[in-house]
Amino acid sequence: MVSRLDRAMARVSDSPLRYGNELRLLENGPTTYEDWLAEIRGAERWVHLENYIFRADKIGRRFAHALSAKAREGVPVRVLYDWFGSMNVPRSFWEGLRRSGVDVRAVNPPALQTPLDFLRRDHRKLLAVDGVYASAGGVCIADTWLRRSPETDLPYRDTAVGVRGPAVADLERAFAGVWDETGEPLPEEERPEVGDIPPAGEMQTRVVIQEPGKARILRVLQFLMAEVEERMWIADAYFLSVPGLTQAVMAAARDGVDVRILLPATNDLPWIGFLSRIGYHQLLESGVRIYEYGGLMMHAKTSVTDGLWGRVGSTNLNVSGLLANWEVDILAEDQSFGAKMEEMFEEDLYDAREIFLGGTPRRPRAVPERRISPAERRVQRQTPGSGPRAVATASRLGSAVLMDSGAPLRTHQSKIGAALAAGALGISALGVRHPRLLAWPLAAATGFAGTLGLVHAVQSGWSKHMANRDEKAAREPGAPGS
Repeated sequence: MVSRLDRAMARVSDSPLRYGNELRLLENGPTTYEDWLAEIRGAERWVHLENYIFRADKIGRRFAHALSAKAREGVPVRVLYDWFGSMNVPRSFWEGLRRSGVDVRAVNPPALQTPLDFLRRDHRKLLAVDGVYASAGGVCIADTWLRRSPETDLPYRDTAVGVRGPAVADLERAFAGVWDETGEPLPEEERPEVGDIPPAGEMQTRVVIQEPGKARILRVLQFLMAEVEERMWIADAYFLSVPGLTQAVMAAARDGVDVRILLPATNDLPWIGFLSRIGYHQLLESGVRIYEYGGLMMHAKTSVTDGLWGRVGSTNLNVSGLLANWEVDILAEDQSFGAKMEEMFEEDLYDAREIFLGGTPRRPRAVPERRISPAERRVQRQTPGSGPRAVATASRLGSAVLMDSGAPLRTHQSKIGAALAAGALGISALGVRHPRLLAWPLAAATGFAGTLGLVHAVQSGWSKHMANRDEKAAREPGAPGS
């Protein structure tokens, strides 16, 4: 018999609970890459790879070699990369994969007939092999995920999870959904059904498939915030939460729940770090504990609730992740997996600094436990970001303005000013780096504005002319009312 809690979770997540799975936590890039490459090398029926960033660097070439070798063996190999996330990758890299037999597709390149679709990004990091193994998390394919801080020796922090069992079918379904939108649909023989995959363990899990506009992870987190009894621990990279989720987090903390949020101390998108800190004040006042990781970057997108619900995925807690992108998250309902996640979280807290509410009673402010050294900041500035930095910053700014949903109006006004300024800087930086990318949109926008201006001028002139004529006629003898 399905409990009310299970039924409610199935409704908000739109994801059935799968039984009989094996889940393995994959901490950081090196561990994740070795797991993925081993599965690719062992593939016999197909390889499905979907990633937001797939760079043509050292680790990218290792993956390209493994994928190409498998394709030359006659195994179908299909790769989805996001056009925006992998914008800097040379065309020759993809052409080399295609020549070896790999079927490569870009997701959502810009199109004049659907200009607003640019906001929808394929932010997933997913691998599925043979209907036997699948993996999801926050790890992209780039040398950045191999780096360690020369100051603290802490890694570029991220998390993925390897999956075996019936839940693999849901991850394959997620891949097929985007693949089908980019061209010829995926063959039926590469779409395994849940009943075709035997149990591989004893863990229960859901695969929450996020599609633009569906807000499934947002609903899941709001539901968990309403159900949590003891503790909710969250790690996120670009935390610019929407008002509803922010209020749910603060309400749980005020009710005595141990709510902790782990964020980067040095963000690879510095403006996001700055805007994220704007919201610390109200969170700290409500009792939320905030920590900042001391390594190069905290890029993980994870949470664990009451040691039972463990989430590992690609969804950042901002407007882009929660509402606009294609994302995928694993939500385990298992005490043993939850315990491993809490242990991992505690290790990260040991390598983090806590943020306290300090200052004066009249002017309270967020105060870090310890400062970041100038050397560490320099190292972070030299670390390549997880995407085209200027535009990625601008694309996430919208939610920052609304994050402080209980703040006075002047707070929002200052945030709007900061957001607009940062957006302008981001667009100008994009123009310097990719002038052609902005040339046609800018020409179209200015042309449209100029046309409107001319029409408005003509209309104003004509209206003024008619008004003058009517006024003159009214003054003439015999006019009504004279």
